[in-house]
Amino acid sequence: MTTDPMRAASGRQGGGVPWGKTAGLLAAGLLAWAGEAEASGFQLREQSSEGLGNAFAGSTAKAYNLSTIFYNPAGMTRLSGNQTAGSATWIAPVAHFSGQNIRGGVATSGGMGGDAIQDAAVGASYLMWDAHPDFKMGLALTAPFGLRSEYDKDWVGRYHALQSDVTNINLSPSLAYRVNEHLSVGGAVQLAYTEATLSQALNLSALGMADGRATVKGHDVAPGFDIGLLYEFTPATRVGVNWRSQMSYTLEGKAKYRVPAALAAAVPTLRTVDAKADLTTPDTVSMGIYHEVTPDWAVMSDIAWTNWSTFDELRVKYEDGRPDSVTDESWHDTWFFSLGTTYRVAEAHKVHFGVAYDQTPVYDKYRTARIPDSDRYWISAGYTYDMGNDNNVNVGYTHIFADTAKINESSSTAGTLSGKYESHVDIFSASFVWKF
Repeated sequence: MTTDPMRAASGRQGGGVPWGKTAGLLAAGLLAWAGEAEASGFQLREQSSEGLGNAFAGSTAKAYNLSTIFYNPAGMTRLSGNQTAGSATWIAPVAHFSGQNIRGGVATSGGMGGDAIQDAAVGASYLMWDAHPDFKMGLALTAPFGLRSEYDKDWVGRYHALQSDVTNINLSPSLAYRVNEHLSVGGAVQLAYTEATLSQALNLSALGMADGRATVKGHDVAPGFDIGLLYEFTPATRVGVNWRSQMSYTLEGKAKYRVPAALAAAVPTLRTVDAKADLTTPDTVSMGIYHEVTPDWAVMSDIAWTNWSTFDELRVKYEDGRPDSVTDESWHDTWFFSLGTTYRVAEAHKVHFGVAYDQTPVYDKYRTARIPDSDRYWISAGYTYDMGNDNNVNVGYTHIFADTAKINESSSTAGTLSGKYESHVDIFSASFVWKF
């Protein structure tokens, strides 16, 4: 997003306030801070409280409860009886910037932005109909992607980013079928809605005016699918594989500017305008293994590959015919590795533990105030209470340590933001399973 109103009237790409890059926030904001909220990029893994306790190790294979509809729908064949489940997760990130922004050889005034990443709640709901011992039907309502961030309005990087708010809701009807005593297959159709609200400050100092503000809002609906396999070597050992497809959005919306009316009248590119930006959320392939060492002790692991290299550029197109705004992102594919264990300490009580490594898709040279993503390391614990008749409650906790994220973001109008981010995340989750 460019911010020099004196150059905006030309309407040329790279000129002042043309909101060449302002409209880009419509899609680019989807990539901001969700990584610090939980997973790499803007992915959210928290679809299960019980799974959180294992750092999601074995989630593709263990099929303990209805969250398998999300992680591997084939796992429904291991469940019996009509049942429903729900989880609520509280994500409490802390992210602090330290550094400076230099524009025209002068340091931008302001603070460090405060705790930029806002706490957020993530929910998941599941329903399964036991149509036949070998055939199950499920429904999931989840939030696979999302973010919520807001810097102090007077921070030094305000011309790069202020607010990023994205909501993603995914509805997935699914089926699972047991082919034989060893092999089960499953699949789902996905329909997802994404809404984004993004903003940053406008530098109007050249006109002797206080900062303005640009806000972009947009939304779209996209389809996708999910395919899973579960192979049970023995009653104690199984392996699962799952593929969640790409989902392609055309985010359509408007850019609005909070500037003096006289300025908006004089500069056409400071008026409300329609724009759109294509965005593809990546496909993910995961494989998990689960093994019961004894009837009371199980070990598990998961590996997940995410096709983030599909996000090589952000191209924004404008209704008024001005040139596209193109930002080189050049993300790379990522891996997620997790190990976990579950132990039954008493008939109705289980404890869960896990660790994980989550790789960032962002190269150092492409890191921005909207995408200060870095590698992260998980440590998790959880507890399950079995109330009988397959009804249970779960709680989980994870602490995430994030690598220091160095930043050196330059813009001809916003300046050069240099420094680093220090971050960590605490995640709390609770869920229930009710059989009826």
